[in-house]
Amino acid sequence: MKNETQLQKERAIRLQKASWFHIWSISWPVFLANITIPLVGAVDTAVMGRIPNLAYIGGVSLGTLVFSFLYFGFGFLRMCTTGLVAQAHGRNDEAEIENLLIRGLVIAFILGAIAILATPVIHKVTANLFAASNSVETHMQTYVEIRLFAAPAAFGNMVLLGCLFGRQQMRLCMAQIIVVNISNLILNIFFVVGFGMKIEGIALASVAAQWLGFTLTLGLIGWQWREMLRGSMSRFFMRNPAWLDLHALGQFFSLSIDLILRTLMLLTCEAIFLNNAAGFGDVELAAAQLVMVMFGMISFGLDSYAHATEALVGEAIGRKDSNMLALVIKRTNALAFASALVIGVVIFAGEMTIIRALTNQKQLIELTALHWNWVAVMPIAAFLAFQMDGVFVGATRSRDMRNAMFVSMTVFIALILLAAPYGLPGLLAAFTLWLGMRGLTLLLLLPKVIRLAI
Repeated sequence: MKNETQLQKERAIRLQKASWFHIWSISWPVFLANITIPLVGAVDTAVMGRIPNLAYIGGVSLGTLVFSFLYFGFGFLRMCTTGLVAQAHGRNDEAEIENLLIRGLVIAFILGAIAILATPVIHKVTANLFAASNSVETHMQTYVEIRLFAAPAAFGNMVLLGCLFGRQQMRLCMAQIIVVNISNLILNIFFVVGFGMKIEGIALASVAAQWLGFTLTLGLIGWQWREMLRGSMSRFFMRNPAWLDLHALGQFFSLSIDLILRTLMLLTCEAIFLNNAAGFGDVELAAAQLVMVMFGMISFGLDSYAHATEALVGEAIGRKDSNMLALVIKRTNALAFASALVIGVVIFAGEMTIIRALTNQKQLIELTALHWNWVAVMPIAAFLAFQMDGVFVGATRSRDMRNAMFVSMTVFIALILLAAPYGLPGLLAAFTLWLGMRGLTLLLLLPKVIRLAI
């Protein structure tokens, strides 16, 4: 039995970790860093827009899309690492955190090397998927071929972010994200404007930025965690090292497969949304694309609380503290909901300003404005999905995430069929309901997470 002093100490830790101030303190750095992410794509397009040949813009756009799918698909590297490290952090198991760091980086570099070697396959697949002109396709392949050399560093950065999220060192996360994105912006201008390079300059900037971010973050982790990692190199090369534990590798890949399947279903739903919009006409498709751009920006805001949730839920489960877990879920949800309301109000109030910033096409402006209420509602509909993702990532319940996404996708397909006669409004309603369904399906499985902390 625990004595009174131990119980008081645990209660004090619980109250501090689940406090409103602590949750906010580990959320705002990620929110601030996320602001820099959409700037990179905007500058890529702006820099290529200085070149008279429009094929360069098309090449960058399609090439960026390839890497969006690639990096989104390999997002399990960060999510798996975050949940496992957060739980080890809750148990004060520093040896396991070291093993997770090394194991994750080894897997990231192997996958990155495979991506580089698969360049011809990626070229063939993209050539068949995209109906682009020969010049656009050539520029896209140049961009992809060069930027693939960033894959080992990009995947490694996902692992490092997962480790930092798991230990709630969000300011270091902010440093990595800002360094990668700001250096990318500067190097874009440096290579293209300064050296007169074209699409290869944009790709090289991305490669250099990822490797710079990886080197800096690895150095910062080595310095911040120097006591914990002392002697790690000798342990790395020892016979039968702990990081090469087959059971732990099996657990990692089991989590990964579930998350990959979940991601594929999520991308399928978004593709169904855009494909159905295309069936209504070009203007409707363009309006749907603007909605997706806005949803992407909404995601950056809601993600900050989801990342805090991942870390704190994992720690609570590692501590076997169900009271801390309940407080964390309640308070992060409340803060995320409040933020969603603020984002929704800003979107609603800034309707024409935002739309005109996205497009100058009169017909597109009018159609988007007609359905703008759906965009304003999306943060409120989606916040629970982001929060529950954070809870289940922290709890490493990837199978539940996969199953819940399957149910949500099935419902979404049914909604799409029902909404078909109602045109774009019906499609937007189905998409918004799908966002809400994603959160509700996981909320129903929440007792499974609660039991992990008992």
